[in-house]
Amino acid sequence: MDAVVAACALVAQADGWVTPQERKRMLDKMSQSPSIRFFGLHEVTVGFEALNIRFDRDIEDAEAVAEAAIGVLRGQQGPSHLLIDTACSVAEADGGFDAEEREVLLRLCRLLDLDPARYDLISGEGGRR
Repeated sequence: MDAVVAACALVAQADGWVTPQERKRMLDKMSQSPSIRFFGLHEVTVGFEALNIRFDRDIEDAEAVAEAAIGVLRGQQGPSHLLIDTACSVAEADGGFDAEEREVLLRLCRLLDLDPARYDLISGEGGRR
C-alpha cells in the first residue's frame, strides 16, 4: 500500500499541486484493488496526505521517501504493474497527461525495472497524450 500511495503522490505532485480529481481517482483505484482494500481507504488517505505535506515542506525529502517505498516492489511483477497502472490512472485523472507526469512515470518504471512501452509511455508516436 505504501508504495502505491507513494507513486500516486509523486505523480499527483509532478506539476506542483494535487487536484481533487487526482485524489478521487487514486481512492477509486485503491478501493477496486483487493490487495489495497485490505488496508482500508482511511489508511490510504492518511498516507497520501502525510506524503503531500512532506512535499510541501521538502520536495527532495518527499521524493526520496516515496522512491524508497516504491523500490521495495522491484522484482515483484504483480504489485509493480498494479502500482504503474494506478499511477497512470492518477496522471490522467484531471483530463491531461502532461510531460512532468510522464517523466515521473518513466522514473517509476526505471525504479521497478519495468518496460515503459507496456504502459504506452514511449512509442514512435511520443507515448500517451
